[in-house]
Amino acid sequence: MQAGFRNQRQKRRLIAEINVVPYVDVTLVLLIIFMVTAPIVQQSVTVELPQTPQVVNQKEQAVEDETKPFVITVTKEGMYKTSEQPEIILSNKDIESLVAEVMARTQLNPNTMIYIQGDRAAPYGKVVNIFVLLKSNGVEQVALLTEPEEVAR
Repeated sequence: MQAGFRNQRQKRRLIAEINVVPYVDVTLVLLIIFMVTAPIVQQSVTVELPQTPQVVNQKEQAVEDETKPFVITVTKEGMYKTSEQPEIILSNKDIESLVAEVMARTQLNPNTMIYIQGDRAAPYGKVVNIFVLLKSNGVEQVALLTEPEEVAR
């Protein structure tokens, strides 16, 4: 027998399966085309909307007043101020009335956030003291306010 000829037993069988490689290639090309053209189509329409006067509903304004946060400030001298009456300075003697006021506010509106902000030079103990007093008296929504540092360039 010669090497170039095959007999009938050595014939290859025909494969009756679909070759999916070309279909995958076409699908990927179409996917890429649609991904590129979709953002272009969405940005083609611009509309200038008409303006209307702003209507303030009395109920919405009352809700805004109720959800306004209550801020307690600790000054660098260790005294306390509130966001409701910033001109009145409270000392350590008045801290009980301050805690009672905060408790009353949170009982009327449990969603009221209480923020404590302390001056950078304020005694750390004063800030922690008011924070712990509020937490121990059942005020759940208490947080400390800070200012983010500026990154040196």
